[in-house]
Amino acid sequence: MMNNKTIEIGLFFSRIMIGLIFLLHGWSKFEGGISGTVGFFESIGIPGFMASVVAVIELAGGAAMILGLGTRVFALLFVAVMVGALFTAKSGQPFLSGTELDYMLMAGSLTLLLTGSRFLALDYLFNRQGSTRQNRQNVSA
Repeated sequence: MMNNKTIEIGLFFSRIMIGLIFLLHGWSKFEGGISGTVGFFESIGIPGFMASVVAVIELAGGAAMILGLGTRVFALLFVAVMVGALFTAKSGQPFLSGTELDYMLMAGSLTLLLTGSRFLALDYLFNRQGSTRQNRQNVSA
Protein backbone atom coordinates (compact mmCIF):
# COMPACT_ATOMS: atom_id res chain seq x y z
CA MET A 1 0.00 0.00 0.00
CA MET A 2 1.32 3.43 -0.94
CA ASN A 3 1.29 6.25 1.54
CA ASN A 4 2.77 9.72 1.56
CA LYS A 5 5.99 8.48 3.16
CA THR A 6 6.67 5.87 0.44
CA ILE A 7 5.84 8.43 -2.27
CA GLU A 8 8.27 10.92 -0.70
CA ILE A 9 10.99 8.26 -0.48
CA GLY A 10 10.46 7.45 -4.17
CA LEU A 11 10.68 11.14 -5.10
CA PHE A 12 13.82 11.42 -2.96
CA PHE A 13 15.59 8.70 -4.96
CA SER A 14 14.52 10.36 -8.23
CA ARG A 15 15.74 13.74 -6.95
CA ILE A 16 19.13 12.33 -5.95
CA MET A 17 19.69 10.51 -9.26
CA ILE A 18 18.51 13.40 -11.43
CA GLY A 19 20.66 15.79 -9.39
CA LEU A 20 23.70 13.52 -9.68
CA ILE A 21 23.33 13.10 -13.45
CA PHE A 22 22.99 16.85 -14.03
CA LEU A 23 25.85 17.62 -11.62
CA LEU A 24 28.17 15.25 -13.49
CA HIS A 25 27.11 16.56 -16.91
CA GLY A 26 27.71 20.14 -15.75
CA TRP A 27 31.09 19.18 -14.30
CA SER A 28 32.09 17.47 -17.55
CA LYS A 29 31.38 20.69 -19.49
CA PHE A 30 33.90 22.58 -17.33
CA GLU A 31 36.43 19.77 -17.00
CA GLY A 32 39.35 20.58 -19.31
CA GLY A 33 37.83 24.00 -20.06
CA ILE A 34 34.43 25.09 -21.34
CA SER A 35 35.83 25.98 -24.79
CA GLY A 36 35.02 22.56 -26.26
CA THR A 37 31.39 22.89 -25.22
CA VAL A 38 31.29 26.50 -26.50
CA GLY A 39 32.59 25.27 -29.87
CA PHE A 40 29.99 22.49 -29.99
CA PHE A 41 27.15 24.89 -29.16
CA GLU A 42 28.31 27.30 -31.88
CA SER A 43 28.62 24.45 -34.39
CA ILE A 44 24.92 23.66 -33.99
CA GLY A 45 23.82 27.30 -34.11
CA ILE A 46 23.54 28.08 -30.39
CA PRO A 47 25.36 31.18 -29.10
CA GLY A 48 28.56 30.13 -27.34
CA PHE A 49 27.75 31.87 -24.06
CA MET A 50 24.82 29.46 -23.63
CA ALA A 51 27.35 26.68 -22.98
CA SER A 52 28.30 28.37 -19.71
CA VAL A 53 24.67 29.05 -18.83
CA VAL A 54 23.73 25.39 -19.35
CA ALA A 55 26.85 24.14 -17.55
CA VAL A 56 26.13 26.33 -14.49
CA ILE A 57 22.46 25.25 -14.42
CA GLU A 58 23.55 21.61 -14.59
CA LEU A 59 26.38 21.89 -12.05
CA ALA A 60 24.77 24.18 -9.46
CA GLY A 61 21.29 22.83 -10.10
CA GLY A 62 22.47 19.25 -9.74
CA ALA A 63 24.11 20.00 -6.39
CA ALA A 64 21.06 21.95 -5.20
CA MET A 65 18.73 19.15 -6.34
CA ILE A 66 20.72 16.58 -4.33
CA LEU A 67 20.42 18.80 -1.25
CA GLY A 68 16.75 19.53 -1.90
CA LEU A 69 17.32 23.27 -2.34
CA GLY A 70 15.09 24.98 -4.89
CA THR A 71 13.93 21.62 -6.22
CA ARG A 72 11.03 23.00 -8.25
CA VAL A 73 13.03 25.93 -9.63
CA PHE A 74 15.89 23.73 -10.79
CA ALA A 75 13.46 21.10 -12.08
CA LEU A 76 11.94 23.81 -14.31
CA LEU A 77 15.41 24.83 -15.51
CA PHE A 78 16.29 21.16 -16.18
CA VAL A 79 13.11 20.74 -18.25
CA ALA A 80 14.10 23.82 -20.28
CA VAL A 81 17.65 22.49 -20.78
CA MET A 82 16.34 19.09 -21.92
CA VAL A 83 13.79 20.60 -24.32
CA GLY A 84 16.61 22.73 -25.75
CA ALA A 85 18.89 19.71 -26.10
CA LEU A 86 16.19 17.59 -27.75
CA PHE A 87 15.37 20.29 -30.31
CA THR A 88 19.00 21.14 -31.10
CA ALA A 89 21.87 18.78 -30.24
CA LYS A 90 19.69 15.65 -30.24
CA SER A 91 17.43 16.60 -33.15
CA GLY A 92 16.97 13.68 -35.52
CA GLN A 93 18.62 11.13 -33.22
CA PRO A 94 16.79 7.85 -32.63
CA PHE A 95 14.94 7.25 -29.38
CA LEU A 96 16.85 4.10 -28.52
CA SER A 97 20.60 4.65 -28.32
CA GLY A 98 20.08 8.37 -28.73
CA THR A 99 17.55 10.34 -26.72
CA GLU A 100 15.91 8.04 -24.18
CA LEU A 101 18.06 9.39 -21.33
CA ASP A 102 17.15 12.94 -22.31
CA TYR A 103 13.43 12.14 -22.29
CA MET A 104 13.74 10.34 -18.96
CA LEU A 105 15.61 13.27 -17.40
CA MET A 106 12.95 15.62 -18.75
CA ALA A 107 10.11 13.43 -17.42
CA GLY A 108 11.77 13.04 -14.01
CA SER A 109 12.40 16.79 -13.81
CA LEU A 110 8.80 17.48 -14.80
CA THR A 111 7.65 15.12 -12.04
CA LEU A 112 9.78 16.98 -9.47
CA LEU A 113 8.53 20.32 -10.81
CA LEU A 114 4.93 19.25 -10.22
CA THR A 115 5.40 17.43 -6.91
CA GLY A 116 8.49 18.81 -5.23
CA SER A 117 10.39 16.47 -2.94
CA ARG A 118 10.31 16.97 0.82
CA PHE A 119 12.05 13.87 2.20
CA LEU A 120 15.56 14.84 3.41
CA ALA A 121 15.28 18.15 1.53
CA LEU A 122 16.76 21.35 2.93
CA ASP A 123 13.83 23.37 1.52
CA TYR A 124 11.39 21.34 3.59
CA LEU A 125 13.60 21.59 6.68
CA PHE A 126 13.85 25.39 6.35
CA ASN A 127 10.11 25.72 5.70
CA ARG A 128 9.27 23.57 8.74
CA GLN A 129 11.60 25.61 10.95
CA GLY A 130 10.09 28.83 9.61
CA SER A 131 6.56 27.53 10.24
CA THR A 132 7.46 26.45 13.78
CA ARG A 133 9.03 29.84 14.49
CA GLN A 134 5.98 31.62 13.02
CA ASN A 135 3.61 29.47 15.09
CA ARG A 136 5.59 30.26 18.28
CA GLN A 137 5.39 33.99 17.49
CA ASN A 138 1.62 33.75 16.88
CA VAL A 139 1.07 31.90 20.16
CA SER A 140 3.09 34.45 22.16
CA ALA A 141 1.35 37.44 20.53
